[in-house]
Order: sequence, then structure tokens, then C-alpha cells
Amino acid sequence: MLKQLLLELALKQQLKRNKVPEDFRVETYLNKIVEYFDGEKAGGRRMTVVYEFHDSGGNDGAWTVSIADGKCALSVGEAEPYDTKLYMTAETYRRILTGLMEISRTPYSTGAVRFYGNTLGHRELNEYLSIPKNAGVAAL
Repeated sequence: MLKQLLLELALKQQLKRNKVPEDFRVETYLNKIVEYFDGEKAGGRRMTVVYEFHDSGGNDGAWTVSIADGKCALSVGEAEPYDTKLYMTAETYRRILTGLMEISRTPYSTGAVRFYGNTLGHRELNEYLSIPKNAGVAAL
């Protein structure tokens, strides 16, 4: 318990030093999930992934990515029930987007991202995306 508390305190201190640029909007990048979604890769898979941001000023809030019938949609707010929920700051998401933080390892061990439900749902969602090489993002 104390270890987790110390990790969270260290993370908050780090986030204060590495503030998100004023013009960074998580919704801009969440919309790219829909843009880069490849229905053929997803097949008949149905899933709901919630992204919730906290301590991020204008980026606070929740967005839901829904996949069904080979289509992907983004909506504002948290859907219930969900398969996976990611709870993080906008700075953590920015670091994942730019490849400064590898989603498959670092967030789990540091507590930078809290996962609820299926902890592998985010990785599975990224497998259904066809991100262009020049997109400037490592993962969504």
C-alpha cells in the first residue's frame, strides 16, 4: 500500500514537470481510432473500451470506443458495461501516443494507467487499427 502511494506521488511530481501542451486534446487522438479502424481486422468482434482522463484540465472526461459489426464509433461519456477501461492523465496518454511510454509494459508497473475489466483490451483494440507510418503516433 505504501509502495503504491509513493509511486503515485512520484508520478504526480513527474507530471507537474512535464505538463501537456495547452493545445493538446485527447479527443483529437481518440477520433483517430475511428479513422484508422480496420473492420476486416476486427472481424465480428464486439468490444467497448472506455478512456477516462483525470487531473488533466480541459482534457478531463471519459470517451467510449465501441466496436460492433465491423464498425467503430467514438462517443463522449462512459458506457456501461465496458470490456476495458483505461484511467490516466492526458500527459500519460500523450507519452503513449508519441512512444515515450510503451503501453505494453511501463503503465502496468508504474501505475500510470489503471486498467479495469480486461487489461488486454487496449492492446487488442490497437491490433484492429491500421496506423499509417507517417501518422506520428505509436499507439492509440
